[in-house]
Amino acid sequence: MEQAALTIASSLGQPCATRRRGPLIDHLAPSSRQAANPRSLSACYGLSQFPWHTDGAHWSTPPRYLIIGCLKADQRTAETLICEGSSFAPLNSAAARSSVFRITNGRNSFYAAARDTSDRYYRYDPGCMAPMDDRGRAMMSAIDQEKPVREHRIEWSAGRFLLLDNWRFLHRRAAVTESAERKLLRVTVMESIRDA
Repeated sequence: MEQAALTIASSLGQPCATRRRGPLIDHLAPSSRQAANPRSLSACYGLSQFPWHTDGAHWSTPPRYLIIGCLKADQRTAETLICEGSSFAPLNSAAARSSVFRITNGRNSFYAAARDTSDRYYRYDPGCMAPMDDRGRAMMSAIDQEKPVREHRIEWSAGRFLLLDNWRFLHRRAAVTESAERKLLRVTVMESIRDA
């Protein structure tokens, strides 16, 4: 499955490690706050439901695609929910384009809006984005409370793959019990120069 994920990723763009000097393939499993990587959503939310987000929001340009494969999963355990960014009115508002957020990325932290000026992608992750004004805070609160109409549930089973357009869709993990088992792999794909 790892080789298949890398082959798919390479056909779409440039596979890229999500962490500096990290592997090209991430292995993901639900974990408690205490056991999680300090810079991950698991460190904030543990086994609870994750908030809606895009991956790589802390990068100057977020990854184009995510290749996610299931190595093992209990039936109906920790589904992945996906929804088009266009379904979130707050993410398509004037505030999303004008409110400034501090994007935490260690020594490379920066300021940006949730919508890029060209409207090519959404940047949204409460784990690394802090609003700098009231409109930004209101936007994040509205997204947190919104129930999208066209939400899709991905039920994982061993061998299943998901190719996610990270510029177009937001996603989140459903809540999971500590005893449940779910092991995924993920390859992050940057847009290739020829497509930019």
